[in-house]
Amino acid sequence: MSSLFDSRVKPSPPLFLPLLRGVKIILIITLSIAVLFPVRAQEPLQRIISLAPNITEIIFKLGGQDKLVGRTEFCFYPEVAQKIPSVGGYLNPDYEKIVNLQPDVIFIFPNLEMERKLQGFGFRVFSIPNETIEEVLSGIRTVGKVLGLEQRANDIIQGIQDTLDQVSQTDSTRKRPSALLGVGRENGSLKGLYAAGKNTYLGEIWKLCGGMNVFNDISIRYFNVSKEGLVTRNPDCILEFRIIPQEERERKVPLLKSDWKELGVLDAVKEGRIYIFTERYFLIPGPRISKIAVSFSQVLQRITQ
Repeated sequence: MSSLFDSRVKPSPPLFLPLLRGVKIILIITLSIAVLFPVRAQEPLQRIISLAPNITEIIFKLGGQDKLVGRTEFCFYPEVAQKIPSVGGYLNPDYEKIVNLQPDVIFIFPNLEMERKLQGFGFRVFSIPNETIEEVLSGIRTVGKVLGLEQRANDIIQGIQDTLDQVSQTDSTRKRPSALLGVGRENGSLKGLYAAGKNTYLGEIWKLCGGMNVFNDISIRYFNVSKEGLVTRNPDCILEFRIIPQEERERKVPLLKSDWKELGVLDAVKEGRIYIFTERYFLIPGPRISKIAVSFSQVLQRITQ
């Protein structure tokens, strides 16, 4: 009677042994790669480019300007920023210059086409929106995080928030003066008049300080305003934002106010409640939005006295 286990017949290996051998081979290859090409922690950012004036201002406010190697031709503040090489406009940058500067990170104003093009060159790109108060604060937080300056960013945000809280008007019984927030028109006339709506940083700050946007029912952020429509709304005051060099303000501001005589039927014109804001930061929503809030609060104090 033959043995149940014939010594001449080699037993088949367990089915999982080939799998184990494969795993061993993979582990050996992986360990070899790890030794030859060790994974390094991401190195600190050394070279950054800003493609928007508000972002350049944020970087300086955070104290990260020593890493800034490129900015737009419209980045005028702080003044020392103008010493940094320009890479063109923020809508039409010079891509060749950007590539030559070899930045670690590029910050841009939201522009999907530009973002994709820069990413196509292999760059890390961060889009920083700034249309509302929350977006401005969030932008400071994002840039601070990317640059490794989170605590400084938090301190800046807290400072801005403290100022906004100080000027905030919460008295529901107090009259809210209505205002036209004019952000553009043709020189010497009221043609091409554009206004900021309620869902903009200007509209939000004006409301926060105790005012009301005369076009409060319009959700579009920026829109054309007709003279007839403005007469119907009849704002209590007119706030215009025009960037004018300091040496030209004494001559140009009275002319801008004089243009409104064309709509002398408006209460704002009759009462002389026309305010022209000429500083650049009114149209660059960044760390200085707290200064905008203080200016608006002062205007409202004059109107309501």
